[in-house]
Amino acid sequence: MFVKKTSVLIFVLAVSLLWCSAARAFFPSDTAIDEALYKKYGALTSYEAVITFPSEPETTLTILRGDNHWKQTFECNTGGNGTITAKSVGQYFKTEAQCPVEGNLPFSLLQLWIPDDPTSEWISLGVTNSSRSYGFTDDSPAFVFGAEPGDDSSPQVFFDNENFAPLKIVLGSSKAITFGTYTKFAGFILPHSGSLIVEEETVDFKIEWRGVRRKISPAVFSAAAIKKDAGCGKASGHVFDVLKKCLSLKP
Repeated sequence: MFVKKTSVLIFVLAVSLLWCSAARAFFPSDTAIDEALYKKYGALTSYEAVITFPSEPETTLTILRGDNHWKQTFECNTGGNGTITAKSVGQYFKTEAQCPVEGNLPFSLLQLWIPDDPTSEWISLGVTNSSRSYGFTDDSPAFVFGAEPGDDSSPQVFFDNENFAPLKIVLGSSKAITFGTYTKFAGFILPHSGSLIVEEETVDFKIEWRGVRRKISPAVFSAAAIKKDAGCGKASGHVFDVLKKCLSLKP
């Protein structure tokens, strides 16, 4: 009986190892991931998107992308004392200027969705390209770039296993951002919803795409102009706090 059970166990382990090896062999390479994303979104060189938060209707985040830069305008009225506006401009995951100077706005959350150089920029956030697997997010099968099965805390990216759409980016053991409700807009399959997750807190958001591939003047992304803007105030509120915590790149 013991021999029989042992033989069965060895057989199961062997099959598991073979399956894992086969899965790893068929998992797309860094180059294949980049090429798939470039094919889908490489022409998305500019856009305007307005992000709203159902839990805080008076708060909006407008993101402009163009000239290889991004600009954000965060508006809130959580104190009932009128609308407060904070702004920032930057490139990649770096803020180059903001108004007010100590505004503490994080980088653009859409930069996480599709970075300029996807795999290399995700790797810069701590995702390792030596680990990859298959998993699920919200019951949807996904490629997992940056983690082995059962590892829920390491930085990692979940892709739809059919169309490579980024579904979830895990930034650490207690921080993640999700993108969903993919539908076509102006020829691109774009996300229209998502969630910011920090420990036990989740803030859902909606994305309204106002336009894509429009010519936006480089002056819009001027760091000097942002620094001179005198009409800004310090953002506040629950959404802002979760946004700031979720997208903080500090350990």
